[in-house]
Amino acid sequence: MEKNQEQIQDSITTNSNILNNAKLPKEFKLSGIKSNIKYKNRFDLALIYSKEACEFAGVWTQNKIQAACIKYNKNNAKNKIQAIMINSGYANACTGQQGDNDCKECADNLAKILKIDSKNILLASTGVIGQRLPMDRIIKAIPKLVNSKDSTKDSMKNASKAIMTTDTFRKVCGVKFILPTQDKEKSNKTKNYTRIWGMAKGSGMIHPNMATMLGFILTDALIDRDLLQEALSEIVKETFNQISVDGDTSTNDMVVVLANGESKNIKIDTKNKDYELFKDGLRQVCIRLAKQIARDGEGATHLLEVEVKQARTLQQAQKLSKAIIGSNLVKTAIFGKDANWGRIICAMGYSDTEFDITKLNLSFESKNGKVIIAKNGVGVKFNENKAKNILSAEKIKILIDLKDGEYNAKAWGCDLSYDYIKINADYRS
Repeated sequence: MEKNQEQIQDSITTNSNILNNAKLPKEFKLSGIKSNIKYKNRFDLALIYSKEACEFAGVWTQNKIQAACIKYNKNNAKNKIQAIMINSGYANACTGQQGDNDCKECADNLAKILKIDSKNILLASTGVIGQRLPMDRIIKAIPKLVNSKDSTKDSMKNASKAIMTTDTFRKVCGVKFILPTQDKEKSNKTKNYTRIWGMAKGSGMIHPNMATMLGFILTDALIDRDLLQEALSEIVKETFNQISVDGDTSTNDMVVVLANGESKNIKIDTKNKDYELFKDGLRQVCIRLAKQIARDGEGATHLLEVEVKQARTLQQAQKLSKAIIGSNLVKTAIFGKDANWGRIICAMGYSDTEFDITKLNLSFESKNGKVIIAKNGVGVKFNENKAKNILSAEKIKILIDLKDGEYNAKAWGCDLSYDYIKINADYRS
């Protein structure tokens, strides 16, 4: 049974100008269908479509082995984008020239039916590495995929299902806010919201510098392309790059943003207050999606958040939090509800980041309470039963106070359970 996403999501923002939003941005349509790519009777092919071609920003995997779709998309990165087709089941990675040819054939067939240029199309694949896409099934399914596109709740649900592999629930969220519009007379009569909406997939093979994750973010904001790319690149560093499940980085990872300008706001072409509001909205969507991915780690029973406070630099805070969240020993301790803080200090010690342990305070926190574990780098007596109760909650925070500066950073991950082994031992079957 699909988990209730709202049960695992925190309040999206403290900015009162940004509101939760379940609707697609204007003039976007989605579809998701069952095309039997790998499994029968499973949603596995998705489409994102905009009435108008969009400004585009993207961030790609840092794995040196990159899937054919990543290479294809990089070649189209300077173009405006009007459609994205995503398949699950097979990654189309390590498939040689044939994999590149299959990408071109997918794009050409989709472009023909949508009546657009194939240069305005992106592709994404996720699944097993080293096997070709079943092109006959995909090409046969494209007409149905195109004809099914819509902006309804069902189309959104089906598309977000179709990009999943071992995910246990769909990962979606959205926000809305008001930007000054080009039509001042109209804006005085009705609220003209600008929207940002995103969906993502990711469950295993998740590690900082992106993961086996796909993120698709849509907005009807009118924004300069370079500013859109700058905002995305900055925000990815503090959101998607701050999650870890198992230490592996995939061949297919990408996060892309499409902006079609249909909210008719005054164009954001400078770093003014409108840009900051847009960037805050984009950040909140990325944080929400990143946390959902972390919570859905394969076999996970806890969402783990690490917060490093009062660091000397942002890089110091990010490196330390990522080292802790990426430690398998920390993950297994959390699974066992064991307040073994030595594993946390150990991870910080090999993070290749200098810090003064004599200033460090460490504590665990959840809805069940808070317990201080160490002060000024030295362990203190604490109630083990209380600590175990705190670590029994679904959401757990590890709080590190360095007392050495003004920079803070967070990272997100999950525990490592017996089920992680079971899931990945059977992944290809």
